[in-house]
Amino acid sequence: MTRPLPSLLLGLCALSACNNDEEVKYQQINAEDDALTVLVGEPELLDPANTVVRSSTGEVEIGSAEVSPGGGPIGTDHEVVVIVFDDYQDLVDRVSIRTRSPGRGEDEYDLIQDSADEGYYKLTITSAGTADEQREDTLTVRLWQAEETTEE
Repeated sequence: MTRPLPSLLLGLCALSACNNDEEVKYQQINAEDDALTVLVGEPELLDPANTVVRSSTGEVEIGSAEVSPGGGPIGTDHEVVVIVFDDYQDLVDRVSIRTRSPGRGEDEYDLIQDSADEGYYKLTITSAGTADEQREDTLTVRLWQAEETTEE
């Protein structure tokens, strides 16, 4: 069966997005050492760990970050919350955390922005490992601002 030409063109256009795809590039706008430590493999749940989120020079407080609990047994769900202060919310287009774990490498996760508060970002992560494993994981907070839009 022959497909009508307009449908075929529309299908090809959808597949290639008609060359109008835009790639957003981001620039980190907070201090590169804004981080939290999570103690993985602890027998008990620990108190939350928190830190101040600072500007790129480290001189201005622009928000806060917390992971709760701050440690616990393997398989614990940890809620990560980043709050961007009102004066800086318009600068932030995306928030992520980079996880660094000894012997397990690095990963990066985008936090979910709250629909009612543009400065509130949240994500739940679960600590993984073997039953007897104990380690310190680092969660580096990263605030991103859209740099530019380019066409591919």
